Amino acid sequence: NSVGYFGPTISDTFFIDTVRDQQRVRVQFTVTPGKQLKLDSIGYELTHPEFQQLALESRDASFLKKGDPYSIQVLSSELDRLLLIFRNHGYYKIVKEDFIIERDTVLAALIDPSLDPFEQFTLLEELNKKRENPTINVAIKQARIKDSSHYSKYYVGDVKVYPDMTIQEDVEPVEKIHDSLYGIQFFYRTKKFKLHYLSRNVALRPGSLYKIEDYYATVNNFNQSGAWGQVDVAFSERRDSVPLLDAGIRLYPAKKQSLNIAFETSRNSGTYLTTGELFGTGLNIGLLNRNAFREAVQSTSNVQFGIELGKNIIQTLQAGVSQNIYVPRFILPFKVKNENKLNSPKTTISLGAAYTKRLDFYDVRSAKASWGYEWGKRKHAWRYIPFNIEYTEIIKTDSFFRLEKDIPSLKIAFNNGFIISQILSYSYDHGSRTNHGLLKTRLEESGGLFGLIKSLDRGELRRFVKADVEYKYLIEQPKSTWAFRIFGGYGYSYGQTRDGPEQYLPFFKAYFAGGPYTMRAWQVRQLGLGSNNFYDTLQGGIDRFGDIQLESNIEYRFDLGTLFGIKFKSAFFADIGNIWNRSNFDDVKLEGSELAFKNLYRDVAVGGGTSLRIDFDFFLIRLDWAYKLKDPVYSFDNAGWFHKLKITSGQLQFGIGYPF
Repeated sequence: NSVGYFGPTISDTFFIDTVRDQQRVRVQFTVTPGKQLKLDSIGYELTHPEFQQLALESRDASFLKKGDPYSIQVLSSELDRLLLIFRNHGYYKIVKEDFIIERDTVLAALIDPSLDPFEQFTLLEELNKKRENPTINVAIKQARIKDSSHYSKYYVGDVKVYPDMTIQEDVEPVEKIHDSLYGIQFFYRTKKFKLHYLSRNVALRPGSLYKIEDYYATVNNFNQSGAWGQVDVAFSERRDSVPLLDAGIRLYPAKKQSLNIAFETSRNSGTYLTTGELFGTGLNIGLLNRNAFREAVQSTSNVQFGIELGKNIIQTLQAGVSQNIYVPRFILPFKVKNENKLNSPKTTISLGAAYTKRLDFYDVRSAKASWGYEWGKRKHAWRYIPFNIEYTEIIKTDSFFRLEKDIPSLKIAFNNGFIISQILSYSYDHGSRTNHGLLKTRLEESGGLFGLIKSLDRGELRRFVKADVEYKYLIEQPKSTWAFRIFGGYGYSYGQTRDGPEQYLPFFKAYFAGGPYTMRAWQVRQLGLGSNNFYDTLQGGIDRFGDIQLESNIEYRFDLGTLFGIKFKSAFFADIGNIWNRSNFDDVKLEGSELAFKNLYRDVAVGGGTSLRIDFDFFLIRLDWAYKLKDPVYSFDNAGWFHKLKITSGQLQFGIGYPF
């Protein structure tokens, strides 16, 4: 009945079985739900004039639509929607029980003995029509008034803020300093927080009409800042010329500073050289200050050390430092409308430097600075960085210079680079606790806007546009999980450098595949380009970078058991993808290195394998064993499927955390 099936039929069948000396009875029920009721007429018949006006003004946002299936859950959601609107107009005490939902009463009228025969005949005709296409009329009305205060508008009275509460003070009050600003009263023992910052985050203003959205904004502003471990906002009623709500805001500070030491990993972000991120395993030591400048500004100072594992065990070493500052508001020359309705608006300032040594090939020194903004709304999150400045210097070895003679494009891609870019990121998190999806997009352009400023347009300024899209989906079961991922990235370079036109993405922004987090059957950056085998004929395993990447991954993760309190897990997985160039600009033509959709089947690589995972709760060690099921280098032989596949020809990958 709760989803609109009011005419079901249920039949049962009994089966008697004889098993040895026992007689067993099986019962089979067959349920025929019948036709589902659809919503027909939907109305609001509220006796309170403002309630009726607000309901009619907002009916476009109603959950009740003519022709939709009848559902008690949808009716309940519609009442919740109306209550939220009423509570945003001062009606603090209004509740669901103040309303009733009236459904059409054809059936009830038919059994009324006083009903006129002609009217009864008319109702029977109407009922017969409904049997063919059953519909129901719904009207939301007010219930009989039990408490008149539920229909009174409330205003905010006194607002008192206690920014440095302790649990002990709940039992033993201590003497506090009393101050006020913008009509808000403050009671504090220490000057840990600036009053201007506190008042800016209090949306409840004395004398204003009560709005539940102001209550939520106040709670969220302090909760999401990170400076407080607990936030409590309580109201007490007071009668004056109008009903008033006095607000008491009690804030319990979190520990100001903390030291974090963690093992971290990163996957193909395309910026692993310039940001201190390594495509491997690293140690990160970070110092977090949750209340810098007495305004809940978060400051993080990090030192990173990392390694990449490859053919020669350790193939890359890296060290980096970074400083990040998160201001819990937008710092702009103009005011942002409805900023208080956003989730965690922040201004971000980042500085960083890194040194990377790629054994036998090159050393890279890089520095980065950026200024940006982050905000969210419900399940959506945005990040916009209008100013991102990076400089990368590469120091090449003799062996690398020799490779440039064989591959001219290396001289263009592997070069010093100066970037002045803008970055826009968006993510959408959706689903339930068991079925969960995450969409991420990222767009970066360099040189297009700031390159117009002649003083910035140096010979090493790189011009490009780069776009990424990634989607992940998890289906979680009690002891297993299905995990899916799809990724696509495209970069377009243009402009001129001292060495010629920019035909490829700079290597520190380009895509790569292979390693513990992407295409695990191949070593780090040893897959591609496309089905071309030129790189495979070179000695030393030169890194491969491309302008385009397509990849899809699937994993079936499951528990093995627990030993000595440590959880052991496993997985079966498959990785599908590759990297390509937009076009072939080299004197040496690399056949198959360009992306052409007619050759996609030929060029795509497929790897698969199994895994052992040791879960320590705070981090997970992963050992993946993967085989090259389809190697595009051997596309001439059975499309590359199972070429020289042996039990011992797998690739072992070591990682920290899940691959995606």
